[in-house]
Amino acid sequence: MGFRKRYLLIALLPILFVFAYWLKVNIGISFFDSFGISSYFPFKHLINHVIESPKPGILLEDDFDGIRIISKWTTLWMREDGKVTKELSEDCFDDSKCLLIKNMGTGSWTYSHNKLVEVKPGEIFSFGGLVNIEGNNLSAYLSLAAFDENKQVIAWNFFKEKVNQTGAWVRIKKQIEISNDNIKYIQFRLVGVGSGEYRFDQIVFYKIQ
Repeated sequence: MGFRKRYLLIALLPILFVFAYWLKVNIGISFFDSFGISSYFPFKHLINHVIESPKPGILLEDDFDGIRIISKWTTLWMREDGKVTKELSEDCFDDSKCLLIKNMGTGSWTYSHNKLVEVKPGEIFSFGGLVNIEGNNLSAYLSLAAFDENKQVIAWNFFKEKVNQTGAWVRIKKQIEISNDNIKYIQFRLVGVGSGEYRFDQIVFYKIQ
């Protein structure tokens, strides 16, 4: 290989790396569930993380029936590194697949929608889904985190619906209205606390008005 070709290849490596990262994030591949570089320059600018002024309708819907080319979720966050895994399970509410998250530790974990949603006072949203948990002293939440105008968190579970019944599928649904003027963005999240198995199906998050 000549000098010019080697020089060109070296010059292209950073561009190829950034493109590969953009493709990885959009496909939903995660090599390390507890670590990500999406908050660092230039990677944090590669994806639009905000749904601005959404019209009424579905913002997130997932039945986890298969692997999608474009991911709807962020990297799985866990309080105890290496203690939480996620996969698609066949042991579900019906004949379809569902999301299975296993927590081998005692800490908490979070699996979040990869978008922040811009909100205004008076707007109404709803979220819900099917949840099945198995284990001792564990709880699952469907929740909305709230953020201020600078995208700084106000509360991670500002709006939430809790499930602590074990061994059965529970359908939950919650409707909320934005009444706090400080809340400028919200983000849908699946949350678990405690050791055990968490299954989720037919997740939906939408704007009513």
